[in-house]
Formats: sequence, C-alpha cells, structure tokens
Amino acid sequence: MRKSVLLIIILITKGCSLQQAEPIPQNLQELENLTVYSADVKSAETISFQKGAVYGDSGEELIGRMGEVAVDSLGRVFIADVASMVIHVFEPDGRLIGQLGRDGRGPGEFSSYIKNLQILNHHLYALDPGSHRLHVFNLNTLSGETTISLAGNRSNYRALARTFPDIRNLFVRGDDTFIAEFVLNDSHERIQLYQNREMKGLYYQLDSNGFIERELLEFISEIRTNLVLEINLKDFFGKVLRGFSSDDYIFLAKPDHFLVKTYSPSGDYHSAFFYPIRQIPLTLESADDAGVSERLRISGREISLMETVDLPETWPVLTDMKIDDYERFWIAATVEDMSVYEWWVLKDTGELITQFKWPRNEPIEVVKNGYIYTRQSDEETGLQQVVRYRIEWEEL
Repeated sequence: MRKSVLLIIILITKGCSLQQAEPIPQNLQELENLTVYSADVKSAETISFQKGAVYGDSGEELIGRMGEVAVDSLGRVFIADVASMVIHVFEPDGRLIGQLGRDGRGPGEFSSYIKNLQILNHHLYALDPGSHRLHVFNLNTLSGETTISLAGNRSNYRALARTFPDIRNLFVRGDDTFIAEFVLNDSHERIQLYQNREMKGLYYQLDSNGFIERELLEFISEIRTNLVLEINLKDFFGKVLRGFSSDDYIFLAKPDHFLVKTYSPSGDYHSAFFYPIRQIPLTLESADDAGVSERLRISGREISLMETVDLPETWPVLTDMKIDDYERFWIAATVEDMSVYEWWVLKDTGELITQFKWPRNEPIEVVKNGYIYTRQSDEETGLQQVVRYRIEWEEL
C-alpha cells in the first residue's frame, strides 16, 4: 500500500474558513513525511445512501446486548450478543441462519466477552479477552475450527508485568500472525479523586500460535479519570483510533487533532497526514445538544464532571475511523451541529474524496462490499438493529 516515502507537501490555501481552523501545532510541524491538506479542500464526489436490509431482533431471536458487527465477502452479517455469549449469523437479506459459539469455557465458547470480530481468508475471528483466547470459526461450514491461547509467554517481557491482565484488543494480520494491544499503567502512584492519568498502549506481535514474538510500538491510548474506579470518559476525552490496511500497515489517530499516523508492519513510523479543522468548544449547552450527560452518580451522590474533573476545553476532533475494502479511510469528526458527525472519506494518502453528515446516535459499524452498516434503535421497541445502506457515488 505504501511502498515509498512521501514528500512533505503543504496544500493550505487562504480563505475565511481557514482562519477559523486549527493552527498546525509546533510538534506536528516537526513530523517527518507529513502531508498537510487545506481545511478548504473540496470534495471530488458526492455520496448518497439507499436503505436496505435490517438485521437483528426480528422476532426469531432477540439479541440480549448487541456487541460488535462484522460482514463477510458474501454480505452475511455477524452480530455479537454479549449477553448470551453467541454470534448471530444473518443472510444478506436479513434472515437469521444460525449462531456461532456459546457461553462456556471450552473450544469455541466465550466466558467473559466477545470483541474484535474480524474476517480474513474465509474465517471469523473473535476475542474472548478474559480467558486470553481467540476463537476461529470457518465461514464455509459456519462452525468452530480452532481456539488459540494468547500471550502465554508474556512473563518473558518485563514491560507487560505492569499492564492490565487482559489483552485490550487483538488484530489479525494477513500472514496469520496477530497484534495484541496491552494497556500500561506507567505510574506506581494512585491518582487523587477526579484526577486524570494518561494510559499507554503497547502493540506486540504474536505468532500464529499466539505466542509473543516482539514489541512493535508504544502510544498514548486514552485518558482515565479516578471516579473511585479509574474510567475513560471517552465522550469527553476520546481515545486513540486504530486501523489496519490489507498489507498490514498500522494507522493511529489521536482524538485531539485530525492527524493520522502511518506505521510499517514492523511498527516503524512511516508518514502522516493532517487537516487543520476547527475544534468545537466543550460546553454544557453543546453536551446537551449531543445528548451527553456531564453528571454522574458516584458513591450515592450526583456530581458534575465539568465542576470536578479537568475536562478538555474542546470536544474530541476525531471520534471514529474505519478502513473499507478499497483501502479508503472513513473518519468521523465533531462539528458544530452536535446531533451529527461529519464523516470524511479519504484515499489512502489522505486526499479527500467526499464528506457527509450522519446522525451521532446511529454509528457506522462496517463499510464493506459497497455498503455501510449502521447501528440503530427501533423507535417503537427500543431494540437495537443493524441497518444496511447501499453507497451511491457521483463525480462532481
């Protein structure tokens, strides 16, 4: 995908909207191979969507609590039910055709949670983080194929002694190896109530049998706040966004800038691109508009986060990132209208293709096969469903 080193290209143009945009921070200017695009860049295409099939809670089988979603090359939809510990399988037209996995501790069984649903080479991969296992299901037979124990040799790596027990995320690579993400508490001191702490993410490469081979890279993963327990107030602080190309390049985007960094499959920094878009002030009014409560009940009393916690002055710039099967980026950004996100569709170089607004409360889960798959709640029942929309492009 990225076989040559990019030159530094500055594409900023003058204009009234750019005066409202974020200036390029000094530390970003020092990045090698940084491409800076204009905040005034125009879309090359328009995009529209046609609603199609609906998946989940059809009356045949109720989904207790909807988890992650995956879609295969045939258009079948796989929805994790983290209450029942199964993965529901739907035909492209929305018909339920079966289940994968079940509650338990045996092969193909989930004992803690279901996450990181990924499809590669006619297999569905699903992480059970509490049991440190990866379940692999065969998509040709819709049955369990193998279960891989993960990071059994972690005691050989000193840095992992200070990480949390579970693997936070697991990503499947094209060569049948894996990237495991661990979260590191780099401080031995307990922070005071309502204080914040930066948490580090560590990427390690695992071989096809699940054993750690080497560390790949380290990054700031998220901000956690001590609210009796340390939690990530991700609505306010955001979290690092992750993506992987078909040739195993790694993409990381922190929430505080429209900056996407590219790393080689071996974890070496390669290049980055940046858009200087405007940051949106974090206020009580904007929180209300977004449907985000800044009040929490802790230890029997209600507190105002804005009065007690050192929250950011602005909302996260970026909130989501997907990479589709054409290697295009789909990146969600916060805009003044807090009822929506503005989605940017970009080439793998970062060049803008198009933009569109999408409701904040209908997150896009998957972009594949010429469709987007969104999570929505039925207005009458309140039950969650996955809704498919066909993507229609038109050149300007």
